[in-house]
Amino acid sequence: MFQFTDIKPSGTGKPESVFISWLLWQPRGADLAVEALKEVEKLARCRSADPDIIRLKAMFASLAGADGPMH
Repeated sequence: MFQFTDIKPSGTGKPESVFISWLLWQPRGADLAVEALKEVEKLARCRSADPDIIRLKAMFASLAGADGPMH
């Protein structure tokens, strides 16, 4: 297993681009709120303070219908 000791924001791909790509890959008829909540849960495991990850998580949380911050 690899361990990264020097983790920096990659700067590749904006959160908006990642979010739009994710939306486009969802199957027809998918419950986007449910699927977005799954992504929020995945991103919650990442304890990074990277602003791009925080923004991406906020976009998924918004789609999931979160009323407040999701941890």
